[in-house]
Amino acid sequence: MINTTDLLYTVITLFIIVIVSCIATKAKLINDMFTKGFSTFIICVAQPFMIMSSLSGIEFSYENLKNGFTVTGLGFISLGICAAVGFLVTKPFKNLDDRKIGTFGLVFANTGFMGIPVLKALFGSIGGFYGAFFIITFHAVLWTYGMILLAKGRSDIKVRPLNLLFNFGTIPVIIGIILYVLPFDLPAPVTQAMEMLSSMCAPGSMIIVGSIVAAIPLKELFLDGKAYVICAVRLLVLPALICGIAALCRLPDETVYLFTTLTALPCATNCTMYAQKYDISPHFAAKTASLTTLLSVATVPLMIQFAKLVLSLR
Repeated sequence: MINTTDLLYTVITLFIIVIVSCIATKAKLINDMFTKGFSTFIICVAQPFMIMSSLSGIEFSYENLKNGFTVTGLGFISLGICAAVGFLVTKPFKNLDDRKIGTFGLVFANTGFMGIPVLKALFGSIGGFYGAFFIITFHAVLWTYGMILLAKGRSDIKVRPLNLLFNFGTIPVIIGIILYVLPFDLPAPVTQAMEMLSSMCAPGSMIIVGSIVAAIPLKELFLDGKAYVICAVRLLVLPALICGIAALCRLPDETVYLFTTLTALPCATNCTMYAQKYDISPHFAAKTASLTTLLSVATVPLMIQFAKLVLSLR
């Protein structure tokens, strides 16, 4: 059963955290050094625990495990479609770095930080469980296609095959699956610690986004035509396309909702972090990540309603 009320509350809650972070940054309570250090903590600590907690937090069944790996497989198709659309949409961009960041933002949504809390709001614990399996796909594509994309025209960005298997996304998934199939539960203090650390992920990522928003002049943030193109495609076109294809393929209703939601999320926070790390249009990356996050307050619930309409017609 889809819980759209909890979804709306979750998205609005995350939006409020962005606003609070903006105010704190403007008041100089948050600075760039804090944002960079906290970003590393969220990616390297909070997100892995969120993945492990999402996988180990529900009762074992072979059906759930099979469905989870089905989500992983379908994820490759979904991201492949996003990559094709991203290539076509950004092709007219004259600046190579803007093309790379635009395509990256269209392929990779904020599934790691924002996706699992949103899926839990929609589907309950099983939503977070399936979201964690999608993380396998996300990181496999990120460390191959994503890094190849960023490395275009650069000699200092290396694509390392080992990162495909060993990264802060796949390793927690492997540990989480092991914990899921074990015939016993972890001690309560351990599971509570995992849940506490994982609960930092969603608000933490919104604090980072808010800090980025506050650092961009309003005129620059809201008057970039290319950024609005990325917003429209990321938040409306891609989820509508994925929803339509999934419905035409007669996938189960739950799967249609799942992939519509995953595709309707804003640009990945990773986009801004890699843009800053490698100096690839960092301002454009910050604008697209910020704008898509702000606008997603309205568009994510809208796309869920769109999916409901599509499913009622088939």
